[in-house]
Amino acid sequence: MIPALSVFFFSILGIGALFFKHVSDAARMSPEELAGVLRRERPLLTQVWESALNGLRTFWHRYLREKTFTFLVKLVSQVRIMILRIEQQLFRFASRIRLKSSALKSPKEPSEYWRTMHGWRKTVHWQKNQPSQPQKDK
Repeated sequence: MIPALSVFFFSILGIGALFFKHVSDAARMSPEELAGVLRRERPLLTQVWESALNGLRTFWHRYLREKTFTFLVKLVSQVRIMILRIEQQLFRFASRIRLKSSALKSPKEPSEYWRTMHGWRKTVHWQKNQPSQPQKDK
């Protein structure tokens, strides 16, 4: 705990020393001189930001780029394989449904009992629907 507090304390002292180092010089400057210095040098925060971005770009191109792209290629191929498996299962499911629906559309051959019943019914209806033939007078 004590080493962490001492590092924190010295960091705050260092930041303060850097900040207040040129305060007296900046206070003695006229507004025109101050504007000229600001035009010549970019603000410190901008310099730090650009330095950090350059470091990140270097780290990305040197270490992370190839590993990231390799990971993405593997991930995309695994997702593709899963989608193809799902598509195959859906295809099999659709073919099973198609077989069941075709079985319902064209039923099997009726049994002997139903064929005789159907034949009897046809003959009964045929005899009923026949016009009675006139009897010939002798």
